[in-house]
Amino acid sequence: MAKKIAIAIHKGGVGKTTTAKNLAAALAQSGRRTLLIDLDEQANATKGLGVNPGDVPVTLNDLFNNPEIEPTAAVLTTGIDGLHLIAAHPNLSRTETGMAVQRSDPNAPDPIEALKGLLSGLEDHYDFIILDTPPSLGYMTINALAAADELLIPVAASAYSADGLARTLEAYERAIAPKGYNPGLRLRGILITRFKRTNASSSVFDTIGEAYSDYLMPQLIVESTGVDEAEQLEQPVVVYDPKNPAAQGYKRVAEILNNG
Repeated sequence: MAKKIAIAIHKGGVGKTTTAKNLAAALAQSGRRTLLIDLDEQANATKGLGVNPGDVPVTLNDLFNNPEIEPTAAVLTTGIDGLHLIAAHPNLSRTETGMAVQRSDPNAPDPIEALKGLLSGLEDHYDFIILDTPPSLGYMTINALAAADELLIPVAASAYSADGLARTLEAYERAIAPKGYNPGLRLRGILITRFKRTNASSSVFDTIGEAYSDYLMPQLIVESTGVDEAEQLEQPVVVYDPKNPAAQGYKRVAEILNNG
C-alpha cells in the first residue's frame, strides 16, 4: 500500500514542483516504486520530466471527467527507473470550476473525494505516491489533502512565505478537524527551500523555525543554479547533478520520508 504525500502551499515560486519532482525521483532512485501525480494546470511537473501534456493520450483531467477510464490508462513511464507519472493538462482549471458547481449540488457526489477514488485502484502498485498541487487552495489542492496520508509544506526562505504557510496550515487544520474531510492526514513537516546564505534568507528561516519548530524538517534545500540548469533540461536535479547541494538535500529528505 502506497504512502501518499501531498506537496502543497498557498504560494507560488517556492520550489513546490521542484520539490515534488525531485523527491519522487530520489525515492525511485532508492528502489521505491513511485508515482508522481501532477494536479497543477500549468503541468510543470509533467514538463519537468520531459513529457508534453498535449501529447499524452490520457491525463489526470480525463480521469476526473470520465469515470469509465481505468486510472492505470493514465500512468506513464519516465526516463527514471521506478518512477511513473500521471500527467496534468491545462483543462484541469475547467474541471476545478466544475467541482465548485458540483459541490453546491447536495445530490451530486462530493468532488473533493474524486482523487481519493482514483487512487484506490493504484496504491497497491506503489510504495509512494507524490501529489504535486497548484500554488493555491482550490479544489485540486483540497483533493490532494483529502487523498493524502501526509502533507509536506515547502517554504522558500524569502519574503512573504509566512503568509502562504499560515494559510496552508489553516487548510490542514480544516482537513483534520473531527468533521473534516481527512481526519487522518498527518503533517509530515515544513521543508525550507531556496535557502541563500544571506541575512534576509537567514532571518526568514529563523522566524519560521521559531514559530513552527515542532514541524521543521531536519534538512533544508539550498538555492542552486544547478536546479535551474536541470529544469531547463527537463530533469530533476537529483538526476542531472547528483552531487549538487540541492540534490543532496532532496536525497536526504527522501531518506527521511523513506524511514517514516
